[in-house]
Amino acid sequence: MGQDGTPVRPMYPDGKNVFIPAGADPRVVFSEWLINEENPWFARNLVNRVWSWIFGRGIIHPADDIRPDNPPANPVLLSLLEKNFIQSNWDIRELYRFIMNSAAYQLTSVYDPSEVAASPSAGFARYTIRRLEAEVIIDIINSICGSSEQYMSMIPEPFTFIPPNQRSITLADGSITSAFLELFGRPPRGSGYENERNNESTAAQRLHLLNSSHIRDKFERGWKVRGYLRERDRKKPQVSGSDAFEELFLLTVGRFPSGKEQRTIAQAMDSEHYTPAAAAGDVLWALVNSAEFLYRH
Repeated sequence: MGQDGTPVRPMYPDGKNVFIPAGADPRVVFSEWLINEENPWFARNLVNRVWSWIFGRGIIHPADDIRPDNPPANPVLLSLLEKNFIQSNWDIRELYRFIMNSAAYQLTSVYDPSEVAASPSAGFARYTIRRLEAEVIIDIINSICGSSEQYMSMIPEPFTFIPPNQRSITLADGSITSAFLELFGRPPRGSGYENERNNESTAAQRLHLLNSSHIRDKFERGWKVRGYLRERDRKKPQVSGSDAFEELFLLTVGRFPSGKEQRTIAQAMDSEHYTPAAAAGDVLWALVNSAEFLYRH
């Protein structure tokens, strides 16, 4: 609507003019055009973006660079995903379910280079090893330790604090950040391109996980808080000894400790003045700094 209340004639992104009558919601008109089957770009863009989130690389790469002269690595696969997405009535959950139940998603990250003619990443011949996103890393650490992060938003006004129990992956405002998120590659609020994010591992990241007081305090205080809460919870027994170490392995790397790892922990526990709490903190520290924890594989 114009300032005088008369209908306006805007233009769609494809260059076509559209008439919006008085009283109509332009957002509804635009959304109907966006998901129209005659517009292939919405479904193609979304399925390619979801694929890139899951595999670390889009079928059209980079995921933000969809244009006629940047062809997909696998046109048949992209077309299949588009059709399935449209037939599911634009159901994002069904799209995730369809991709994650595929053989491509369930491939191992281990492969024989002699059996792969092209780049294994571009051809999706194996699952690509890549580092966890900054938000995911800090959310997992907070979940394990029972700790939280404190974020502040400058919008709509200064000193608007985010609730401490809100996870980092749910931060919708790109201007909300922290030293940890910046260090581990979360992009600032800018164009919103996927390629702005940097998931490459750096020496500064390693030093932060190994030596920073930020992470050390979470391991020391967080583990004690979790133990204290477990003692008060009558429905769950207190975790101690080998059970505590098994829980740490399950929480961080999703498996039980191997025989060799159990023996190493047992030998360290035999040392004088080495308490179970100190051992638990050291085990947690070692696990969080392992490639098995930091990388999808």
